[in-house]
Amino acid sequence: MTRNVLQVKEKKDRYTVCYMPGDDSGFDMMEAAMLVLNTMDLPIDFVRADLGWCMWEKSVAKFGEGDARCNTVPPETIKKIENADATLMAAITSKAGVKGFKSAILQMRQLFDLYINLRPAKVLPGVGTPLKGDPKIDIVLFRENTEDLYAAVEFNPLPKELYDVHKGMERFKKCSEVAVSWRVFSKEGCERIIRAAFEYAKATGRKTVHNCNKANVIRETDGMMKKIFLQVAKEYEQFGIKGIEENADATAMWLIKNPQDYDVIVASNVFGDILSDEASQLVGGLGFAPSGNIGEKAAIFEPCSGSVPKYAHQYRVNPCAILLTAKMMLEYLGLDEAGAKIEKAIGEVLVEGKVLTYDVLRDFRGDPNWEKDAASTLEMAAEIARKITPGISEARIEQAKAKAKEMCDWTKTVGFDE
Repeated sequence: MTRNVLQVKEKKDRYTVCYMPGDDSGFDMMEAAMLVLNTMDLPIDFVRADLGWCMWEKSVAKFGEGDARCNTVPPETIKKIENADATLMAAITSKAGVKGFKSAILQMRQLFDLYINLRPAKVLPGVGTPLKGDPKIDIVLFRENTEDLYAAVEFNPLPKELYDVHKGMERFKKCSEVAVSWRVFSKEGCERIIRAAFEYAKATGRKTVHNCNKANVIRETDGMMKKIFLQVAKEYEQFGIKGIEENADATAMWLIKNPQDYDVIVASNVFGDILSDEASQLVGGLGFAPSGNIGEKAAIFEPCSGSVPKYAHQYRVNPCAILLTAKMMLEYLGLDEAGAKIEKAIGEVLVEGKVLTYDVLRDFRGDPNWEKDAASTLEMAAEIARKITPGISEARIEQAKAKAKEMCDWTKTVGFDE
């Protein structure tokens, strides 16, 4: 029997979690997450690792620009992820046009075969949705995470022999420059992400699973995914789960018109990337968007919000995305009660509206004095911690702050060491 990859491989009395602050404001996010988690008396031992632009700079300083050993992911980080029960990761920075640079998270997805990108989009109290009538939105999107255009099989310039692979390339032979990305789908890749979506629906009592594709135009790749989806859907009819397939562009429209009609969505990598971002915008934006990268070998949980370099180490970013991501991680470890406490506390702070970061005041409260009235990342995180543990002493909060600051010291990265 295949194990449920959405749950930790081995239940334990105490877990090891690798945490990775990332880059720029990622450190601020992780410090906020650790502030909250350190007040909860969780059965977790935290081990730090680093990856991203900070490690690229460190490796270039050590090995020299152009050296093949330069990377955004040091060997020490890979080992720590392998030995951990789960990994919590903050935002990382990527920069275009840097020779030899490779995305850290894309490397991790491929190395650990993290084929599920799990993206929930749920309306939170005190945030709501920009849509008329405030429809109830509670969508879970399964995005295939290792294939499609993100398989990174690309050519520029295109080798001459590849012009003869398909007759459709004939009209490009006279072009001065041609770049090609292969859209790679496998039967195994399609089936496992589709089954994961249906198994999730079965386990959580959800009644529909939508597959969003463009099989009407992209006939071979999306056509294969559609075919497999319809086959698998028949198996789950006995559980009262309905499989619905539709064009991805239609989904993009209906998500805005009738988002309450969607329960679970499964899609290929690129379409899943776009649709999950759209769904996040319906429930507050990327500042409230968690995600998990999950496979048989590992699980890396990361917020969808960016590293916001211009606000690095200014503690201005919204802590909700990283805390909701931590909630997902806790649920993966079977610590559902602790995860529920985090979500409940976030909702209470948002509804109360007294301690909010600038983006919430500006975008959801319409506060004309949003910049002056804004709380810092850590102030909002501390308020969430107070809601989780009513009566917690300020001394305990300050102790948790100090420990979080030490754990996430951005001047002391781990990796590429002697």
